[in-house]
Amino acid sequence: MTMKRILCALLCALLLAAVPAMAEDADKDARIAELEAQVAELQAQVDAYHLKELVATFDGGEVPLDEAESLYDLSVTQYAQMGIDVVAYGMDGILREVVVDTLAEEAIVQYMAGELGLGLTEEQQAQFAEEAQATYDSQVDSYYQTYLAGQYESEEDGLAVAAQALDEMGYSYESYLDSLTSTQLSTNVYDYVTKDVAVSEEDVEAAYDEYVAADEANYADPYQFENAFSSGVTIYYTPEGYRNVKHILFKFDDDQATRYDELSTRLADLEAEQVAAAEAADATPAPEAEDGEAESPRAITEIEADIAQVSADLDALYEELMPEAEAAIERFNAGEDIDALIAELNDDTGMPETGYAVSTTAEASAQAWDPAFTEGALSIEEVGGLSAPVRGVYGIHLIYYAGDITPGATALEEVHDEVESLTLQNKISQTYADQISAWKEELHLVTYPEHLA
Repeated sequence: MTMKRILCALLCALLLAAVPAMAEDADKDARIAELEAQVAELQAQVDAYHLKELVATFDGGEVPLDEAESLYDLSVTQYAQMGIDVVAYGMDGILREVVVDTLAEEAIVQYMAGELGLGLTEEQQAQFAEEAQATYDSQVDSYYQTYLAGQYESEEDGLAVAAQALDEMGYSYESYLDSLTSTQLSTNVYDYVTKDVAVSEEDVEAAYDEYVAADEANYADPYQFENAFSSGVTIYYTPEGYRNVKHILFKFDDDQATRYDELSTRLADLEAEQVAAAEAADATPAPEAEDGEAESPRAITEIEADIAQVSADLDALYEELMPEAEAAIERFNAGEDIDALIAELNDDTGMPETGYAVSTTAEASAQAWDPAFTEGALSIEEVGGLSAPVRGVYGIHLIYYAGDITPGATALEEVHDEVESLTLQNKISQTYADQISAWKEELHLVTYPEHLA
C-alpha cells in the first residue's frame, strides 16, 4: 500500500471516530472546524507524500517517479554499453532532467490528444489490438523456445510460464498495445499541429543565404572542404583553389602492407639515428659508458648504408605493383575511358563517383590526404591528364586530373529543392516545439528531477 493510500485510510478513520463525539459535543461548529483543520493537515501530508512519488505535474496529468526511474536506468545502461559512465562524466544531473522533460512532454501530448479529440478510430483500435496480440504471442513463443522448451509436460504449460515471466518483466500484451496506441496518438497530435505549415520563396532564399554563409566560414579550413566534397554532402560554397581528381589505387595486400609498415618504421628510426649521429659528431667530448670508456655511436656511413638498404627494399616492394600500374597507363594512353578503368581496377572502394578535392594552395595541400597523393595530384599539368605512378602509404596511385572546381556560391537553382525541403522540415520542427512549449506553460507544468535520485 502506498503512503497516499495509508494516509487516506487514516483520514477516514479520523472522521468515523469523530462522529459520536460530534453528537455529544454542544459546540458542534468548533468541533467541525477542528476536524476540518485536522483533515486539511492530513491532506497536506498526503499531497506531500504523493508529490514525492512524481517527477512532473500539470493541469490534467502527472508523471510517476517509477516510470522516470525505469527510463533513467535504461539510459544509464545504454550509455554504459558505449563505455560512458554518466556519473563519472558528470552527466547524471543533465540525464535526469532530460528523462523528466521527455516523459512530461509525452504525457502532455497524450493529454492533448484527448482534449483535441484526436483519439483512435475503431479501425485503428482493432488493428492495434491484433498487432499487439501477434507481437505478444511471438515474444512468448520465443521466450519459451529459448529458455523453457522441454522443461514442462506440455507446451501449453511452458507457454503459460513464459507469458508470466514476460508480464513480470513489463512485456505484457497491454504494454505492447499501450505502445502502439500512444505512438499513434502522438502522431495524430504532431500532424494536427503541423498540418498547415508552409514555406515561402522568401523563406527558401533566406535559408539558402544562411547555408552559403555557413559553408564559406566552415570551408576556410581545407580539411573540412576536402572531406565534405568526398562525402557527397551538398556544398553551398566552394573556396578558391581546388582541383577535382580521381584515381586508380593498386593497393598493397596484407603481406605487402605489413612489410611496408615495418620498412617505413625502420626507415624513420634510421633517419632519426642519422640526425642524432650528426649532432653527436659535433659534440666534444664523446659520452662515456658506465666502465669509463668513451661510448662511440654508430658511424654515419654505417647508418647511411642501412638507410640505402631499407630504401632499396621499399623500391622492391613498390616494384611488385608496378606491372599492374604500367598496364593501366598503357590502356589509358590507348584511349580507354578513365571511369571504366577505375571501375575495373581501382582498389579504393570508398572513392565517390565524383572523386576527391585537392587544394592547390601549398600550405593547405596536405590536409585530408597522404602527402604523396596530394603531391601527385598537383603534378599533373593539364585537365584530363594522368599522373606517373605515385608511391603512397597504401600502394601505388594513378591520379586523373578531372577538372578545376568552380569557386563561389552554388547557384540557388541547383539546390533549390533541397533547400526548400530542409527549410520546410525545420519550420515544421520549430512549430511543433513552440506548441509543446506553449502547452507546458498553459498547463502549468512543474518538474521535479530532484525526486529522481
